[in-house]
Amino acid sequence: MTAENEAKKDYLMRYKWGKKKIEAIGQEIVQLRLSALPRAITYDGMPKGPAPTSDMLSGYAAELDRLIADLEASREKLYAELSEMIRAIEAVEDPRCSILLRYRYIQLKNWMYIAEQMGYSEVYVKGELHGMALNLFKIPEVPTKSYTYL
Repeated sequence: MTAENEAKKDYLMRYKWGKKKIEAIGQEIVQLRLSALPRAITYDGMPKGPAPTSDMLSGYAAELDRLIADLEASREKLYAELSEMIRAIEAVEDPRCSILLRYRYIQLKNWMYIAEQMGYSEVYVKGELHGMALNLFKIPEVPTKSYTYL
């Protein structure tokens, strides 16, 4: 396999890690929102110190909103990067190659499944057809530079 095709495979595998990062961000947002919910009040008769002031609470709420907004912006950026990858796969003119790339790198299917769905032998799909698909695939001219999630 050529160095160029290896770079294409690396680019396409970023889709998998981008999806995982989106999931992780979503879970983090949920945890932040859950941490902002009021706690149950316990009446045990013990003094607890001064109650939080409204300034403290509004500062906390503002910081929480900022964190969530930053995470949502990161998630939106990742969605844009993943959409760019899908558009690049759809731009492959040979439909067999486009389908193979979608199965392999977007749906993360194994070679046996892909061969079965396409009606070819696993050896043909994994070798010749995959090589042809990578040769036809073009990494977008200006790929997004922020693959910090890898």
